[in-house]
Amino acid sequence: MKKLLTIAAALCMSAISFAQTGNISGKVSDSTGKQLLPLTTVTVFTARDTTVVTYRLTNENGVFKIPGLPLNVPLRVMATYSGYEAFRKEFTLSDANPGLDLGLVKLISTSKDLDEIIVTAERPPVIIKKDTIEFNASAFKTLPNGLVEDMFKKVPGMEVDANGDLKINGQKVNRLLVDGKRFFGDDPKMATRNLPSSFVDKIQVMDDKDEMALNNDGDMSKIGKVINLTLKKGVKKGWFGKLYAGGGTDERYEAGGIANIYRDTLQMSLIGFSNNVNRSSFNMKDVTQLGGFERSGFSSMSIWSGGGRDGFALNGISFGGTSAGLTRATGAGVNLNHAPNKNLSFFGQFFYGNTRSVVESESNAQKFIGDTTINTRNRNQALNTGNSYNVNAGTNWRPDSLTNITFSASFSYIGNGSNGTNTTVVVNNKLGALTNVDGSSNSDAFNRAYYHSFSLTRRFRKKTRNLSIYHSLNLATNPVNYITETDNDFFYPTSYTTFFRQLRTTNAPSTSMNLNANYSDQLSKIVTLRINQRVDYGKQVQDVYTFGKHVNTNEYDSLDMSLSRGLQREQTRWNNNVALSYKLNKVTLNTGFTWLQQWINNSFSILPGTNSRNHYSDLLLGVSLNWKRFSFGFSQDVFAPSISYMAPVPDNSNPFNIMYGNPALNPSKRSSLNLNGTIYNVKTSTTISFNVNTGFTDNAVIYDVTLGSNGVQTNTPINVNGLFSTNGSLRYSRQFKNNQRFIFTLAPSLFANYSKTPMLFNKNMSDVRVVSITPTMAITANWKDKVELSSSYNPTISKSTYSNQQFKSTSLTTHNINSEIIVRLPEKFVWETNASYRYNSITAPGIPKTNIYWNAALSLLMLKEDKGVLKLAVYDILNRNNYVTRAITSNTINDFSSNVLQRYFMLSFTYNVRNMGAAKQKIGGRERLLLF
Repeated sequence: MKKLLTIAAALCMSAISFAQTGNISGKVSDSTGKQLLPLTTVTVFTARDTTVVTYRLTNENGVFKIPGLPLNVPLRVMATYSGYEAFRKEFTLSDANPGLDLGLVKLISTSKDLDEIIVTAERPPVIIKKDTIEFNASAFKTLPNGLVEDMFKKVPGMEVDANGDLKINGQKVNRLLVDGKRFFGDDPKMATRNLPSSFVDKIQVMDDKDEMALNNDGDMSKIGKVINLTLKKGVKKGWFGKLYAGGGTDERYEAGGIANIYRDTLQMSLIGFSNNVNRSSFNMKDVTQLGGFERSGFSSMSIWSGGGRDGFALNGISFGGTSAGLTRATGAGVNLNHAPNKNLSFFGQFFYGNTRSVVESESNAQKFIGDTTINTRNRNQALNTGNSYNVNAGTNWRPDSLTNITFSASFSYIGNGSNGTNTTVVVNNKLGALTNVDGSSNSDAFNRAYYHSFSLTRRFRKKTRNLSIYHSLNLATNPVNYITETDNDFFYPTSYTTFFRQLRTTNAPSTSMNLNANYSDQLSKIVTLRINQRVDYGKQVQDVYTFGKHVNTNEYDSLDMSLSRGLQREQTRWNNNVALSYKLNKVTLNTGFTWLQQWINNSFSILPGTNSRNHYSDLLLGVSLNWKRFSFGFSQDVFAPSISYMAPVPDNSNPFNIMYGNPALNPSKRSSLNLNGTIYNVKTSTTISFNVNTGFTDNAVIYDVTLGSNGVQTNTPINVNGLFSTNGSLRYSRQFKNNQRFIFTLAPSLFANYSKTPMLFNKNMSDVRVVSITPTMAITANWKDKVELSSSYNPTISKSTYSNQQFKSTSLTTHNINSEIIVRLPEKFVWETNASYRYNSITAPGIPKTNIYWNAALSLLMLKEDKGVLKLAVYDILNRNNYVTRAITSNTINDFSSNVLQRYFMLSFTYNVRNMGAAKQKIGGRERLLLF
């Protein structure tokens, strides 16, 4: 208790100290006093040891004011601007004179580089050089074992969210280079959660010129940033990694290892893991940084979180925690990267993954029409298994400073199987029981895919001329075998029993290819010509064969021609776009037209009369208006219906939810409006961002749903007009810092959505209007890296209303609260706890409304340089964890729940291998190895 009171008192004193301070102010100009110097760096040091106290940048009028300075301490102020000699002055603020006005500070021009005229110990925290912002890494202190991410959290204007994603001055960071090389790939987390902060000399921030070449319409709101870390000498070689193992109650276990070795230009990563605790054996940062996935790239990523599972999959490879129920995950892989020079790099990768999940789930669907409710409750038990392999290789080449070429190729194999039993009960609130079903299902699916991509960007000597070319090819096969065996008892209008036995095999090979060329050239000071040519080719096949079970052989060898068919589609889209941009000061207006041509050939093997060859030609308008970081746009597109909507024979794999196709569907046309912007205030470290998207769709595809009196539902896709949707978000973030000792971030946000969609149910047409609002309040606090706190609260309020009085309005309110506390006191101990609370205002009978998931752990750092971590954790302390979801669609409320891991204890040991200058990892929080 005494320790906690001490911490609380320290936090309070840190907050109070904001008021007991002084300030200095002034204005900066050149030596004549006529030219004011905006973005001059004004830094305050302690006079005794030149430790950075704080700094500010002058505004557009060269004015600065620096508050929060200590009193009765000798200080030194230094003003620096590229191309000018530094200005220095020593001073002391006191209770009697807490403010100092320096008046007009005149800087003398010089031809020397700024670094040459500044004493090393006096290097300012930030220097503005043309289009580059350069931070002095030594000015932002972290713990001796801190990582680059910890340092970024202390850099003004830098935001690091819980997932490690970066923003600088409200703009997303796309890539992070190390000494100018793409050594750590395109994801900044590779370096921020990998490199010790003590290795870094400078942090350089600049616009992403590659992205500017690909998005050359003047919309700077789409352009992100690139960060280059300049390393100190002597840290170009090393190896690091970790080994861990843990055992717990209820036969829970986890074990794994990961190693990363690099020698100047060569890097190799090895990874292996196995666990049965419903989460990834490695968190995302371990795989992306140490495992090398970000360096090699990946084409798909899926993330699951909540309800006692916390995992992800890359390229279809599960790292654990991606399945409902109780899951075991195993995997191993190797990754190689070679960068012989700053202009050329290669990578290669292989990975294998295996999962096994035992799932016990329950779903409840309530359908409403008038005063009648049809309730369908399903209980399922299944064993799901998966195996996956992935091979990936590629290169990046910069033949000169204006050209960038990349190529990557991959092959993947994913096999999934499922065996399960299920029971279904359908009840009408007026007629009583309609149907009882007992059955089983068995499925096997195999996906084989090849993918490659090529891109070339060229910035010409004439800076306003750019060319980019992109090409991709994807070849895939996806055979699926699905066996359904059910005994069905019907009670209305008469009682009878049926036995359903069926094997449905599907093979859906696909080919997709894309070629895109984008050229822009400035015709005059205010007019720029942009030409975009894009060709997409796709070939999709769906061969379906349905077999009944032979009475004598007990084999599925009786082909049912009425439920078998072949469908092939070939589609070519040629997108011809020409636009002119008009730029006046900081405003850019883009106006253009797109001539979209589509050739679509549909072939049906068993229904030749429905074959079609269609050519569609549409002239589409595109307009955008851009000003600084604000943009407004209007665009149109026409797209063909999915091949899955067009099957001419029904899919009755689920005999109580039969899907029909409609070969006569027409393409849909969508018009979109968007508005977004970002405001960043350097002085107050405040970011405000907003985004609004609105869409109108004609010939949209919805389902004509019919629910029979026996509980069997049929679904047929049709075209309708009048779809409308709009959503918007508003986010505010402000960071308060007390000389880097105490950092507090306040981040409220608001998301709202409205949609109007036609619905056809049992021949009753209605518009469904859905409104949802989600406000969020999030705060984080950090006191000297010894105490960290993060909390968030986000309720969601949604309501569905109907234009047809046959359907009644529905509403749902959910509350989500998450909080985490980490205390690194006393030395060698890390205390951490996190808790989440969820409440649903309405659930189906038997499904809980609330979920409380509370975890806690104590870690002991041991061995030399704290390389060993012994951790005792308890998961789901209250034994109240569950996984429940509720969704409202059309006139249906769907509730779903499944089994999850509940309370267990785990004792684990982690050994960190570091041979890179003895930097240690920061223990605790979302950056830890073992996720809750």
